[in-house]
Amino acid sequence: MYCTHCGAEEQHSKAYCRHCGKWIGGSAPEARITVMIIFNALSALFGAASAIALFSNMGKGAEWPINLAGTFCLIISVYQTISFIFALSLRMRLKRGKDQRELDSLDEVPALRAADTSQFVRPPSVTENYYRTPGA
Repeated sequence: MYCTHCGAEEQHSKAYCRHCGKWIGGSAPEARITVMIIFNALSALFGAASAIALFSNMGKGAEWPINLAGTFCLIISVYQTISFIFALSLRMRLKRGKDQRELDSLDEVPALRAADTSQFVRPPSVTENYYRTPGA
């Protein structure tokens, strides 16, 4: 497969191009994460609003079903809030990774200086003194 952006060959579908770093295939993971964040936020808000509406009707008869439904709505709201926070952190990590790929694509990368190994003692060879004559 060829990259649709730069034309590099031997690429995998639904992956980032190894040459230019652009997404090849359907919708990019960043777009899917944005949709997930929106739906998590809406679910958390709707769950909290439902719990508030249910708990505000307390004292008007049939309390245990209302309390149970309100508790479930609160649990769903907390779960969706945690999922929302995780999705935000995932998007930030993806963004940092994308920034790193942009840095990696620079043509000129400074080389590290040569290591000074004079401070290390040379380890003995495994084959040292292997071939001894019998009785020596």
